[in-house]
Amino acid sequence: MRRASQLVGLGCVLGLLSGCAGLSNASAPKAEAAKPTCPDTIPDELNLELGFRPELAARNWVPALTFTNLGFKPGDAVTPAFQQELTLASGPVQAFGLMEHSTKGPEGGGSLVLARPHAGGFCVVNTWSTWQSSPVGLSLASTWTAPDGRLAILLVRMDMKDSPDGPQTRWVTLGTDGNRMWIALGSPPEHQLIVPSVALFPKGKDLYLDIKQRYTTRLPLGKDGRFVIPPNM
Repeated sequence: MRRASQLVGLGCVLGLLSGCAGLSNASAPKAEAAKPTCPDTIPDELNLELGFRPELAARNWVPALTFTNLGFKPGDAVTPAFQQELTLASGPVQAFGLMEHSTKGPEGGGSLVLARPHAGGFCVVNTWSTWQSSPVGLSLASTWTAPDGRLAILLVRMDMKDSPDGPQTRWVTLGTDGNRMWIALGSPPEHQLIVPSVALFPKGKDLYLDIKQRYTTRLPLGKDGRFVIPPNM
């Protein structure tokens, strides 16, 4: 009888321990799934012009191209500007433009996020962002893709109607091979062209950039994906 009572007591203790273990496992927080790693072909480069959100850094993986996933919070005055897919030899790439307005003053900015599909989401290739003293109207004026798909050029237009210097139109040229993004003419902060009109001019397999002021200046695209400025300019 004494041994039987000992067995019953041991069974109760084991049952309690088992119950506690079950309760402990049920209340333990679930480990978050590991974030996918972007391919090594996307280098860890600095953002173009500005870099103020970690979510927009090169090689960052996001589950979707939404404002929340790109680092914006509820209440931020941000609106979509455009979204276009580029087909390159390295694969499809999404060009996503957005506009942001300050909630404390007249300032505003614009960004172009370049991202490629990966692991059910997107890998940020890189981001170009600007911030100005007035609201920025952002649009994708035109794009060009090389016949062999080696690279693409994007022409971004910025309209600033309330600029302190009066209404302005600015232009930015960006290049990409699907793994990197770069400024195709000039370097910050001199890469923003303040002229009435800029256009991409394809001719056969070649591409030119027409900068229209009183006269038109035509610049050829070099093999490195940047427009060549003549020595006499």
